[in-house]
Parts: sequence; structure tokens; C-alpha cells
Amino acid sequence: MENNYKIPEFILASKNIRFLNFIIDLAFLNILKAFVYLVSAFIPLNNNSLLYWFTSFDMIENVVFFKVLMFLYYSLFEIITSRTLAKYLTKTIVVMEDGSKPEPINIFGRSLLRLIPIEYFTFLRGRKLGMHDDYSNTFVVTKKKLEENKKEFNEI
Repeated sequence: MENNYKIPEFILASKNIRFLNFIIDLAFLNILKAFVYLVSAFIPLNNNSLLYWFTSFDMIENVVFFKVLMFLYYSLFEIITSRTLAKYLTKTIVVMEDGSKPEPINIFGRSLLRLIPIEYFTFLRGRKLGMHDDYSNTFVVTKKKLEENKKEFNEI
């Protein structure tokens, strides 16, 4: 049986939920960064700790470090569970147009696009998807609505 299911617009997560996801994930990323710094204090590196090396970063190196951490956070969570910690809290999930779990290449694309500084502003374009959704062909939807809508579709 061929699956012709397509994500209807009404199950997409709202812009407000997407913004909340961003804020929550940013908070988790900062906690993760602090945890990495804490753990690095106990890892030796050339008569010092790894923390000494981290604290020697200039502004650009700090931004690069945070972007790498961000890429890993989004990629690992979304490849494994299709959700970040924020998406668990807001009950949303990342899916493909047919409602299936995205492939790792789609998630890597999403994660890479998030590294572009102006990418966050692409959500201000009215009803359009943000750049990291649009170019990776993924959607963030309300999980319960997706399950209900797919069930109704499959019953037809």
C-alpha cells in the first residue's frame, strides 16, 4: 500500500511554540556548555586542565565552540529521537512531509543551517517555514495531532 500522507498545515507547531522551543533549547545549550566547562576542569592538558584552554578562547573561538556544541546537540537529539529537550516539553516532533522520521542527512542539514546567524529571522516571513525546515524538507508538528491525523488518514 502506497503512503500518500502529507502533513496538513493545521498540525504544524505555531510560531509561538517554535520560539519557545528556541528559548528552551538555548537555555539547555548554555547549561550543557557550563557542564562541559565543569567536566573539563578535571581533564589534564599540558600541566593544566582542559578548562584553562577553554578559558583562553577569544570571542570568535567561543562562538565557534558554541556553534559546534549546538550542532552536536541538535543533530544527536534529532537523529535519535526526532526531538530536542524543548520539543519534549512542548510536545512537538520533527518529521518528513509524509510524517515519517527524518533521515540523518535531513537532520544534519537542519543542524548546519541553524549555524547561519541570520537563520533565526527566516521565521518572521509570515506563514512560511524557517530556513532549516524548508531546505531540509522537514516539519515541526504537534506530536498528538500528527498521531491523530495519521490514524484518521489510515482509516480512510
